[in-house]
Amino acid sequence: MRNVSFARAMAAIVAFAFVMSPVQAAPAFAPAPKPAFDGFVAINPPRADVPVGALWVDDYGPTGEAATQDNLETVRSLSGMSIDKGFQLALSAGILQLIGIDPKAQSHYSAHFGDLSIVRLKDPAKLSGPQGEPRIVEALKAGSVTVSSDSDLGLGGQLSGFSASASGNATVDRTHAYSIEAHDMFIAVRVAIPERIATKEEDLRLDGSRNRATIRDYSVTLDSSGCIGAICTLSVAVSHIGAAEAQPSPYAQLTPGETRLTLPVPTADGQGGLFDSLLVRRILPCSVQRTDGCRNKDRLLAHFEGRSLRSVEQVRAPGW
Repeated sequence: MRNVSFARAMAAIVAFAFVMSPVQAAPAFAPAPKPAFDGFVAINPPRADVPVGALWVDDYGPTGEAATQDNLETVRSLSGMSIDKGFQLALSAGILQLIGIDPKAQSHYSAHFGDLSIVRLKDPAKLSGPQGEPRIVEALKAGSVTVSSDSDLGLGGQLSGFSASASGNATVDRTHAYSIEAHDMFIAVRVAIPERIATKEEDLRLDGSRNRATIRDYSVTLDSSGCIGAICTLSVAVSHIGAAEAQPSPYAQLTPGETRLTLPVPTADGQGGLFDSLLVRRILPCSVQRTDGCRNKDRLLAHFEGRSLRSVEQVRAPGW
């Protein structure tokens, strides 16, 4: 029986770590996201760092600045989700290439990815550089990657390219297998074009009390306590009708022009996008200010705005 010592494995490996702060998962009443790994492309080979938010150039890879840390979020606890067989094969091939295993021998090896998380861009509008261009918007990270071989081959001579902290042991009998474990490796990216989306503006029809209106699944409430005679200062807030546990947005002063309210619960647009804001526009009566669309009373209009990621169908970056 022949052992490969931990010290020898560590001498052949460059240690690295990549740390992200976890964020809370979306509330249960938020719209269901797409499958966790939908649209991801395996990195070949995997790497310690990925510039999420950077521009993507086909046949080259990322270029320009990545997003700042305050514009990134990490979605954890994905380990229980299954990986598509084709995606698993692509990920495994990248790991085995990184180790330097002969493609003819890859059938003797297997890779397992654990503690999966997604590092995600939060707000594309805060990115530097041109808008409307392909970007790395998400990166899939494995907290642990375990590569195993059958006992008659081992991995003793295959560690030189495995740039991760690892440990393992090897035997040459047929009752054990050699394995090494790496940590915090980015294994896939998603490239998409960030876009802003908006619905068509529509009138807010107030109820009999003139202080509430409904638009889709949201209730818009007006506060007219600031009205003195003909001078009226309104405030507005929005709440989700079906989610009593979600706090309404804070009241905001409704001045002539647009007032943006953050939705307490985002809503899907049905095409892969997400609306996160309601914009309310107040038009004063014609007797106060004669403008386009004015009437004999205050007029309120509203529309939703949000963000969408238009996936890039094919991503090409050989060797990146």
